[in-house]
This record gives sequence, structure tokens and C-alpha cells, in this order.
Amino acid sequence: MNHTSILQFRTANCKNCYKCIRNCPVKAIKVTNQQAQIIEEQCILCEKCIAVCPQHAKVEHNDIPDIQKVIASGKKVIASVHPAYFARYGWKSIDDLEQCLKKMGFWKVVDAAEGAAMMKEKYTQFLKNQQQKTMRISSNCPVVVRLIEKKYPHLTEHLMPVYSIKQMHAVYLKEQYPDAVLVYISPCISVMADAEEGQAQMDYVITFRELNNWMKDVSEKPKRSTGEKGEVYLSRMTAVSGGLIQAMQPVEGQKYLAVDGIEQCKKILKELKTGEYEDYFIEMNACTNGCIGGGSYSLNQEKKLLDALIAIKELSMEDGEPDYQKDYHMEVPEIPERRFIQEELYPGKAITKEQFTHVLHEMGKYTKEDELNCGACGYDTCRAKAIAVIQGKAEVSMCIPYMREKQENYANIIIDAMPGLLVTIDYDFNIIQMNKAAQDLFDISRKKHLLGKPVGEIMDDYSMINMIAFNREIIQDCIYLGEQKRYIERVLTNDRKNKLILCIMKDVTKEKEREKRENRAKADAVRMADKLAEEQLRIVHEIASLLGETAADTKVVIEELKQTILQEIK
Repeated sequence: MNHTSILQFRTANCKNCYKCIRNCPVKAIKVTNQQAQIIEEQCILCEKCIAVCPQHAKVEHNDIPDIQKVIASGKKVIASVHPAYFARYGWKSIDDLEQCLKKMGFWKVVDAAEGAAMMKEKYTQFLKNQQQKTMRISSNCPVVVRLIEKKYPHLTEHLMPVYSIKQMHAVYLKEQYPDAVLVYISPCISVMADAEEGQAQMDYVITFRELNNWMKDVSEKPKRSTGEKGEVYLSRMTAVSGGLIQAMQPVEGQKYLAVDGIEQCKKILKELKTGEYEDYFIEMNACTNGCIGGGSYSLNQEKKLLDALIAIKELSMEDGEPDYQKDYHMEVPEIPERRFIQEELYPGKAITKEQFTHVLHEMGKYTKEDELNCGACGYDTCRAKAIAVIQGKAEVSMCIPYMREKQENYANIIIDAMPGLLVTIDYDFNIIQMNKAAQDLFDISRKKHLLGKPVGEIMDDYSMINMIAFNREIIQDCIYLGEQKRYIERVLTNDRKNKLILCIMKDVTKEKEREKRENRAKADAVRMADKLAEEQLRIVHEIASLLGETAADTKVVIEELKQTILQEIK
């Protein structure tokens, strides 16, 4: 099995999310073109990214189609089931699960606590036989092993050179059933990663989650046992944190300590130094509460945590105390000691000061005060993010505060470059923002207190009140600013989503003054026209009066002339 394809991302809308990076304990995720990608050689398969991804963008390796083909071919397929299944499914006996899996085509179902029993015996023997006491760390959890190999390689010498439950059980089952195909059913995907080790391996691995989905197609599903519980086997305690220590027979003079949770493990590993804690055996589990907190278990938990812990304890210790006789007693196979590799987590050339400073400046970090260390990008500090950028794991644009500030600055530049005036007001009619043109008009340098103050202090707010009261989209009006002696034409826009009023204004004083001049000129022209008309009428009246008098005199003269002529005729 090639572990490089165990976990990957599908293309998703993960822009500005970075939850997977924030939760990845070794930052084995890079972002390219705003898409997250697993860095396979650095991934420790803790499944944190699967649990937190809101886009469900993670794709896991799936062996079920291949297993179904093997079953269809008629081969004997054996299922080795991790003891956490008691907590996962709540069944009293493995017989219930076996009945279901046989209906699905499995030939045999066995409790992987058999492998745990052999593993704990190996641990005990090793602690008893070591010539010189030295600190030892359990190697059963593949996530812890990969974490130490990649992040704390100097501690690999303290890992127990003993194979895991899955590996031990595989060796045993291969000897017992050499022709069978082995399928390991696990609470997590991390066990897929130890396939490159040389010892005998399971042929396939599926998780409880995958098994649960597969069983949905079975017409008759297993039922919870209502009768007496099955046999008690102490090694089932390895499914919970500290359970391995409880299942092991104590070695005289040996001290024991259990640690669970990836962050706690990291903290302890960071504190461990050569020469200290020589007489301690430390059981480490990457998942909180041990394997019952594994990714595949916790994502589809059917039982409460308390019930799960009780179920494991009852099926491991009859009276609540470890009984080393009530366990699987398998013949431990003779296999060589397990070897571990030391990997450099961030291979490559050393980072120069110039590179580091350049990237910090690209992120807008010029001083210590600029380094907010907000963690929004997924990295704990701005400096860690800068290192990731140099390593090709991150992009400068992932710095959300910087990009937001940059966009705001760019927006402000555009707004300030506007020839028009812009004032933004909230629904309480307080001034939120003013562009430079508006600041110049209202002399913001002298009235710095205006920001956050009622807009009524600088202009008439009746139209704004009317807009909110009647839920209007847009209003246009023109007001006069007495203090500035300016006429302002306004367009008020109601931004309901952000509960803001955008007031875009234009100084129309010149137009108004020109209009006034034109109106005055028109009024003067009208007055002049009226005066001219009045004068013309006066002249006409005078002419008419003169003409009237002349006509009367002429009439008298003509009449007299007429009478004279008539008299002469007579």
C-alpha cells in the first residue's frame, strides 16, 4: 500500500479559510492558488484537517472496492477489528459483528486485541531485559511515531522498537492463515502509513466510518446484544488512553505515564531532553482519550464518551481491576526489532535573513508592532508564516489583516481620488467616514470631532431621517451650507445590508451662482422690457392725444368752410 495517496484534498472553495492549517499540528498543508494541498511527506495523518474542514474537501484512500472484488473472487477474507469497536458500536460481543460481516462475504472476524496482547508482552519483555534504564515512548500510535520521526527526530531512539497492534496481529494471522486475505478495521487512517515497514502487513485497511457506510447496504444489520456480555480480555484496554499501561504487567522500578491529545504530546516531546526521565515509560496517544477518540470514531460517534469508556472497561476488566490472566495468551512471534527513520521536516536550503526580511515586508510587516500574530492565516506567528512562504507552503495573500488593510487602503485611495464628496452615515445618523474632498469642504482638520458625531452638525439630515422612516432606496436633493456658503447637490443611497447611508455630494455653488446671475439678468431684462413698453405706451398716448386735438380743430375748420361754401352757393 502506498501511503502517499492516503489523504488528499479535492478542489474546494477554501479561500480565506485556512482552518486545516490552523489545526494541523505540523503544518503539513500548503496553499497554492488559494487551494489547500497536503504535503504528503510531512503529513502525520492525524486527521485534524478532516474534522475541521467546512467544505468536506478531504479525500481518503478507500480499499472497499478492492476488498469487494477479492470477496467476489472466492478468497478467504479475515477481518481484524480494533478493540475500539466496542465503544464505537456498543455491541457486547464480537459475535454480533462477525454475523454481519459474514453476510457481507467475510470468512472470519477476529479481535485485534490479540495483536495488542502480543504487543504488550513485547513491551514488558523489553523493559525487563534492557541493560540500562532509559526513557521509553510507546510506538503503537502511528501518528505519534510519525510526529517524532518528522518533528523530533532526536527522540526516535527512545521509541519502543516494537510493532503496532495491527502489525503484530498481521504477523500472527499470516502464520495461522497463510492463504487468507487480511483486512484491518481501524478507528483512524494513520495505520495505513506503516505499510512501508518491512514486517508482514495487513492486505487492506478500512476505517470504522467506511465500514459503517458499507454496512448500510446490508439488509440485516447487527443488533446490540441484550444478553450477557462476551468474554473479558484485558488487552482491549489499549483502545483508551493509559490502557496499554494498565494491560501491561508492571516492571519493578519502572515508572509509567500516559499522555493523550496531539497538543499535549507535542508539548511533552518538546520538554523531553536526553538524560532526563530515564526511568519513565510514556504511553502516548495522539487522539484525546486514545483510539476511541480517533478521527473515524469521533466523526460518527454513536455512543456518549462516558458510555464508551465504561464499555471498554467492562469488557477489559471484569471487576474494574486488571487481571492479567483474563486476556489473550498468544505465542509471541519472533520478529526483529522495529526500526524508525529520522526525517528532516523542512528539508531544503537555509533561509537567509534577506529572504526573511523581504517576505515580512511583502506581508506589510516592517516593525514588531506590525506583527499581529493573529493566527488567521493558520500559522501561530507572522514569522512562522513568513518561513512558510519562503518554503513554498503559503502565499503572502493568506495574511488576512494585511490584505484587508491593503484593500481598505486601496479603496480609500480610490475614494479620496473621487472629485465628488462622500460621507458615510450609520443608521443612528452618525458620521462614519468622509473622503478627502468632504474633509476639505467641512474642514475636518479643524473639526476632528466630527467623525462619530451626528451628521446634523454639518448638514441638514431631514432627507436621511425620511429615507429610514419610509425605507426608501434613494433620495436626491439640494441643500445650502450656510457656514461654507456652498450649495450641495446630494444623492442618498440606503445600504440596508450594512445599515449605512451613502451620501454622495457635488458642490454646485458655481452652477447656482450662475443660475442666480442668469435669473437676475432675466429679471432685469423683464424690468427693462416693462419700462420700455410703458414708455412706448406713454408716447403712443401722447401722440394719440395730439392727433385727437388736431382732428377736432380740422373738423371745425372744415365745417366752417363747408357752411361758407354753402352760403355762397345760395
